[in-house]
Amino acid sequence: MAKVKTVIVFAAMSALLGGCASGFNATYDHDPEQNFSTYQSFAWISAHPMKIGATAGAPNPLLEPRIMSAISDALIAKGYEKVDEAKSADFVLSFTIGSREKIKVDSYPTMAGGYGTYGRYPGHWGWGSSYYGVGTETTVRQYTQGMLAVDVFDVKERRPVWHGVVTKSIHESDREDAAGTIKAAVDAVLAGFPPS
Repeated sequence: MAKVKTVIVFAAMSALLGGCASGFNATYDHDPEQNFSTYQSFAWISAHPMKIGATAGAPNPLLEPRIMSAISDALIAKGYEKVDEAKSADFVLSFTIGSREKIKVDSYPTMAGGYGTYGRYPGHWGWGSSYYGVGTETTVRQYTQGMLAVDVFDVKERRPVWHGVVTKSIHESDREDAAGTIKAAVDAVLAGFPPS
């Protein structure tokens, strides 16, 4: 049992030290006809590019500038130039945030064992052989799943060309380190841009 606890503690520490990105599930889609290699500059689709998707609670208005900053930094690190005017950019971006409450139900088989009696035989009572049964242990857990989606639009053609979305179970540590969580989410979603 001590060995199992040690492994669990080590896994938790590894996840913590490994950063938040490991907990994100990412999916991407893009127009296969689009030539992304021509893109050099980007801008925001509007002054307020954040959309609110389905959400479990009131969204934090401070998220918009933080996410905008993280996306800008990530794209600049990829070699793109940020411009102020959307019409001067090769592509523009918007993003959507959301959250939902989810319930996870896990059932595990368990073994139950014991002894039974045969009943009364002529002249004596006897103990029977052991019996075993299979049962289940069920745990129910409620959690919040957060989502960040980023959309890229071609400026000249005025159409969407790339979509990426990441989801993650949000824990108290993610809320306490909002800047780190936002950066990890942005890094995870933009890992698929440009598409290879």
